[in-house]
Order: sequence, then structure tokens, then C-alpha cells
Amino acid sequence: MFVERRSPTLHDFPYRGPGRKCYHKWILNVTPPGRPHCTHSCLYCYARDAVYSRSSDSSMQVYSNLAEVVKRELSALELCPPISISNVTDPCQAVPELRRVMLELIRVLVRWGISFHLITKGDPSFLDPVEGFPGGGYFFLEVTIEGPPEVLRLLSPAAPPYEKRLEALSWATSRGLPATLRLDPFIPHLWRATYGADWDERLEELLRDASLAGARHVVSSTGRFTAATRKALAEAVATRSALEGRRLMEDYIFDRSATSSGYMLPTAGRLKFHRLAASLSGKLGMTYAVCQELPSEAADSPGLPHCEAFPMPFSRRTGPERFSPIEGCTANCHVHCAGPGEPPCGRPELARPEPFRPSTLKRGRGNRKEAP
Repeated sequence: MFVERRSPTLHDFPYRGPGRKCYHKWILNVTPPGRPHCTHSCLYCYARDAVYSRSSDSSMQVYSNLAEVVKRELSALELCPPISISNVTDPCQAVPELRRVMLELIRVLVRWGISFHLITKGDPSFLDPVEGFPGGGYFFLEVTIEGPPEVLRLLSPAAPPYEKRLEALSWATSRGLPATLRLDPFIPHLWRATYGADWDERLEELLRDASLAGARHVVSSTGRFTAATRKALAEAVATRSALEGRRLMEDYIFDRSATSSGYMLPTAGRLKFHRLAASLSGKLGMTYAVCQELPSEAADSPGLPHCEAFPMPFSRRTGPERFSPIEGCTANCHVHCAGPGEPPCGRPELARPEPFRPSTLKRGRGNRKEAP
């Protein structure tokens, strides 16, 4: 069950180029990537499809020393990126060993004043005993709900059910914390196979349920799949509609024009869905953004600092074990830096649409300026 993390954890999303929509993050995973390390076993499992996935492992593994590794890395930093937990497996799985590691990690982040957010389908309330949660940094909760119960029963039947995921949104809201609905992936063929011509009404109901549970923002995608996952999804959809199963295979075509390659809907199909979802979200008082697959001006709500909406700035060291958020920073540096030549963080080399270099953030750099 437990394994030691032997390599550094500090790394950004690998996306690069002008199509990058992700702000700079520290991607922090509680387990290795790979399906065995997540009990949800979702049909479209992104962890399984990651190129670095450890698919050969036969049982779940959790990083036993994660909190200590992160403390060592924090000790070497002058600037700390906002942290995203966890992008390859769910950090709130109902597994005692995983939750123990999570509690140790969150206590470190709270004590040091680090900004972070959680991506989950699970129950984050086990974090309630962490004194001072979420600390002096910024925080938001992101809950993935791919659809109403009928959709979840096909895509993620082993994950927590629909009502439990809405309760996770309510958990954040009841504590005065911002919450996001992650509608990802939205697979039109599955919705049409399940609800027929009334699928858009079911979409509006889902968005209303999330809004009533406290979600203030929606981020969505229609998916980017491997060939094997596309085939598995088509076969599953065909159990409800043979026609839609065939159409899924025809409509999801290989595309490498965005920040990473995979089988995606054509741009026109993505645009039609996202504009509808954005309109419905806006009527319910929520902002909306597209994850990677369209430029921000195509369907995102205007004025967002980044696709996940809530402030997530870099933090600067203010003490031996203390960081404080940098005022006005969005960490979406190549888009919104307050002064690309002389930014408030002192590191103009961050204002590029590519992953940061960890060395850029280390102590001892001072306010050295480098040309972007």
C-alpha cells in the first residue's frame, strides 16, 4: 500500500504554446498515476491514459512520505505556485491510508500558508479536523460530476453517486469556501442515447442542482481520449443506442491542434455545446469556462483570471515556514501579469505560455530579471 516518493514533486502542467489556458500550478499527486491507485475505475480514466501511468502495478499505492517531501521542497523556495491536488487520482477516496497521508499534507500546506485546491468526486469532510483549514492561502474545491445519475452509472459507477458529489459542493459552501462544478467529460452521444431530444433539459437540471449546492463556477470539456478509451466509450454508449455508439466513433477524431493530442470532437461541435452550457450557467448565476479545448474568447465568461475562475496567486516567502499570496497575481502569467517586464514576483521569465522551471522559484534568486 505505502511507497516512498523518491523524486521531487514540483512540476507544472506540461502544456505549452499560445493555446495554454492553465495558470502555473504545482501538480501534487497523492498516489502514483495509474488505474490501480484509484478505486473509482471510471470508464474514461485519465490516470490510466496518462503516458506516464504505472499500469503494471496490481494494487493501490500511496506516497507515505509526501508531507515530508513537500516540506523539503517548500524550504528551498522563494516563490510557491498554487497547488493542485490531485490530477491523476482522487485525493478524497474513502481509503484510510490515503486519507491519513492527505491529512498530513494538508496540515503542512495550512501551516505554511500555501494556496491550493482539490479536485475530487469524493467526500472532503474528512479534512475538518485540520486546524485553521484552509489556512492563509487561497482555496477552492472542484467537484467532478460528468452528468446526472444515469450518466454516472455508465461512466463512473464505482465513484460516489450524484447526491454525494452535490454534498461535497455543499460542504465547501457551508464553510464559506468557493466551489466549482467540473462537468468533464461531457459526452454528447451518451446524453442523447440516455435522454433523447430532452438532453439539454437534463443539462439545465444538473447545472441548477450544482448551483443550489453552492457552485459558483463551471469548467467543462467534451474530452480528449486515446483510441482504446474512445472504443470503450462507444461500446458502452451502444448499449443504450447503437446509432449513438457508431456516431461517437465517427465524431471523435484525432486532433493534435490543441495543447495535447487525442480523439476529440470537431471544433464546431465543441463550440455549439459550450456556448449552450455557458448560457445556461450564466442564467443560474454561475460563470463558465472551457478546459483547454477552445480559446477563452470562444465561450468563457468574460473577465475570468483563468479557466478555474477563483484567485490562485503565487505566494512569496515571508518567514522560515510561511508564505503569503502576492497581491494581484493570477499565476496565469503569460495572459494577466500586472507587469511582464517588472512583475510583482520579480521573475519575468514566468510570463511565458510554457511550464515554469522549478529553478526559477528557488531561494537565492533575489529579484533577478530575465527577458521573457
